[in-house]
Amino acid sequence: MTPLVMKRNERIDDIQFNGGMLCLDFINTVHDRKKIPAPDYLFHVIDLVAWAGKIGLVDKRSEALLNRSIAGNLKKSNQFFTYAINLRELLYNMFFAISQGKATRNDELKKFNAYIADHFSFINLKAKQGEYLAAWNLPNDSLQRITAPVVKDAYELLLSNRLDRVKECSNCGWLFLDTTKNGKRRWCSMKACGSTVKALEWYYRQKEKAS
Repeated sequence: MTPLVMKRNERIDDIQFNGGMLCLDFINTVHDRKKIPAPDYLFHVIDLVAWAGKIGLVDKRSEALLNRSIAGNLKKSNQFFTYAINLRELLYNMFFAISQGKATRNDELKKFNAYIADHFSFINLKAKQGEYLAAWNLPNDSLQRITAPVVKDAYELLLSNRLDRVKECSNCGWLFLDTTKNGKRRWCSMKACGSTVKALEWYYRQKEKAS
């Protein structure tokens, strides 16, 4: 068995989930989209698993199982990590365009349809107390257990009537679903970015008054 030598990015423990949708929170695993190069939370496949555990896609037992699976086939796992990051950046491009009032490009939609084809064959319907629920027929050690819910969430958001509520944070560039009544939310969160922007605005107003 190939030993796992990568160390998980501990900054994932501090990541905030301000997107309002799973797919947007996945996009927001880049700390600040307005910085170049953008500071990433995900450097290795074990970071992807840690993020999935943090957001609740997998429990501790499943997280440990996935990490053992990674150690057993590091090359294949790293290939999947590239696949997942490509998905993240594709979703960012698509939903960023939407946040700017633009349409998704046809080539990007074609790529997303390929991700749909890769994942939706694993959906099963289950009945519980008179309701039908979608469940994933994936092995417990499959890394697709992380990307499958993300793809489904993005698919459902694209088909919803809420696309006009997909916004870009004016401070950090994170994408979020604006659920406020007036639809005029400007930041991913008041605590993370809103207070910072307001403090800067106040500073410059005071500076102008003094000059």
